[in-house]
Amino acid sequence: MIGDNPLAGIAGGRGADLHTIWINRGTWPDQEHDADYVVTDVLQAMEILHDET
Repeated sequence: MIGDNPLAGIAGGRGADLHTIWINRGTWPDQEHDADYVVTDVLQAMEILHDET
């Protein structure tokens, strides 16, 4: 699961037992999360997906 919302995207993905990548755009300062990876843009997320396959 890739998302930019730590509550809806990341928590939802974790609830579905998925690996998660949070795109942290700085809109959720000091927000707790349980993401497997944290990136700042979608290109970094794509690199992780490429490396995991």
